[in-house]
Amino acid sequence: MASLPHIPDEPERNVWDVVVIGTGMGGSTIGYALARHGHRVLFIEKGPLRSETNVLPIQQGGGPIDDSPEARLTRGEWPQRIAGTTSFGELEFFPPLGCGAGGSTAIYAAALERLHPLDFRPRANYPDVTDSTLPDAWPIAYEDLTPYYDEAEKLFRVCGTPDPLVDGGPCALREPPHLSAQDQYFHDSWTRSGLHPYRLHLGCEFIPNCEQCLGRLCARNCKSDAKRICLMPALERFGAQILPDCEVSRLEASPHKVERVFCRWRGREISISGRIVVLAASAWMTPALLLRSRSESWPEGIANGSGMVGRNLMFHAGDLVAVLPRKRGAIAGPVKSIALNDFYINGSRKLGTFQSLGGRMDWGMVLWFLRSAADKDPRWWRKLTRPLLPGVAMIAMSYFKHAGIFATILEDLPYYDNRVVPDPQAKSGFRFTYKYTDELRERNNLFRERLAKALSPQRMIILSHENNSNYGHVCGTCRFGEDPATSVLDRNNRAHGLENLYVVDASFFPSSGGTNPSLTIAANALRVADAIGDRPHTARARQ
Repeated sequence: MASLPHIPDEPERNVWDVVVIGTGMGGSTIGYALARHGHRVLFIEKGPLRSETNVLPIQQGGGPIDDSPEARLTRGEWPQRIAGTTSFGELEFFPPLGCGAGGSTAIYAAALERLHPLDFRPRANYPDVTDSTLPDAWPIAYEDLTPYYDEAEKLFRVCGTPDPLVDGGPCALREPPHLSAQDQYFHDSWTRSGLHPYRLHLGCEFIPNCEQCLGRLCARNCKSDAKRICLMPALERFGAQILPDCEVSRLEASPHKVERVFCRWRGREISISGRIVVLAASAWMTPALLLRSRSESWPEGIANGSGMVGRNLMFHAGDLVAVLPRKRGAIAGPVKSIALNDFYINGSRKLGTFQSLGGRMDWGMVLWFLRSAADKDPRWWRKLTRPLLPGVAMIAMSYFKHAGIFATILEDLPYYDNRVVPDPQAKSGFRFTYKYTDELRERNNLFRERLAKALSPQRMIILSHENNSNYGHVCGTCRFGEDPATSVLDRNNRAHGLENLYVVDASFFPSSGGTNPSLTIAANALRVADAIGDRPHTARARQ
């Protein structure tokens, strides 16, 4: 008998049909889909299986934030700093990632947008970029993912309106709530200027008294995070089980199959066996785990016959933008509400999307932004001025209190030397190397210029610092492709050369696209679940 609901007492005594490592968007979605079809699924999660909480990620009053691992886990945040070598210097900072049930979706802002059809043939969008490892095409087409996009939008209860610039987009979105007076002004003003705003695709119920907890844990169970939508139904309705507070240390594999998953749980080392092993630990941790799982069969790390595990690291570049309206209006209403893709392809250049950030420019938002900027800037004076930030935030809040706050998402390109490597001395167990290229900087500046011109006569103020990499949109470190020499996974996200190892987090992206990745991760996880279910050796679980 299990000591707690959904938690097995002796998980190592079973051979599970499917072992899923990580409960974020990819892991929870594929585990739900497989459990729903009769597979015995075991989730392994580094963080807690927490109950509802209303702990805010930013404390009120301006005092020091408790960034102990225990406090961060309570807030749903990744508990350790990550370290990297970048164009901006040596960095060590807390990433905008989640930890615990639901992974990063527990604290995401719930924007659930599709990639564009043109994203699936990325090389054609950058004909003059010769040093990137961009492939000509993804191993699947947009049309292959379309039915799974449809399913994911229904599953995650996405609301919004269709993007008028995209043919064949969502057709069954839920109706969004009415815009605030201020956002209605922006929407109408941009429409008159010839732009094409639409209601951002969002996974949120907007129940009465909804606190719009975008960017933090949801206490009212109305945000469509992976825990609420997939993980808990898999546990409560379909018999899946979970090991929370369990950290995977390495995998053991023969030349053709993952045999065991080694992890630390309840103060002891255990090993888990599964007919299928699914990695969904994020594009940071998944490659680090594979690379440190060296053996005689896999001397360079599991699934690394190509030498591509950990490489092609991508983020998005993203500016925080304040838009000062010429006419003030009430701000009561949804805070993450509008998007436009007039700049996704702008002339001959592919740029990205522009959308509501998901918060008001109150004191807490400004303070969070300033502290985040200081953490990601290694210059000495940033550290010395940190105690002054609460006062600076108060001044800035008074200036920007009537502004609309938006964000850009600009596609990042893959490069061979941008990578994640294991590092036992680092707090999170890995390091990363990343060059912010001149090409990306030029494209980002072009986006700023064209956006400012299009929004005129409204005043636009760029609030971002020099390093505007979005470390929450990490992807690409275990790309899928047709050629085992240049990719880690095949078109069904199975590791080349291994019959039972799949990767379904954002690692699989061969290009980053120019919008939020979460819906694509979910849709692809549903697609891979179908591929696993069609394999002969999984038929027993469905009988």
